[in-house]
Amino acid sequence: MNTFMGLKIVVDSIFDDCPRMQVSSRFAELMPEQFVIDLNGWMREFFGTENRMVSVGDEALLMGPKGYEVLLRECTR
Repeated sequence: MNTFMGLKIVVDSIFDDCPRMQVSSRFAELMPEQFVIDLNGWMREFFGTENRMVSVGDEALLMGPKGYEVLLRECTR
């Protein structure tokens, strides 16, 4: 499947397993680097990750391989 309802599908692994929460760039500027790394790691473990999908207007859908597999599975039901 290269399109979905007329939208081009672009698959990139950057959209899979995205942290649900991270420190802001402003906070990171003010804190020691190792503290930011540790806090981001803790938040990833505590809040988990998500697979994201981004719509680019009426032209394309950007998603990771995991999201693409879900889309294929749902379309073949």
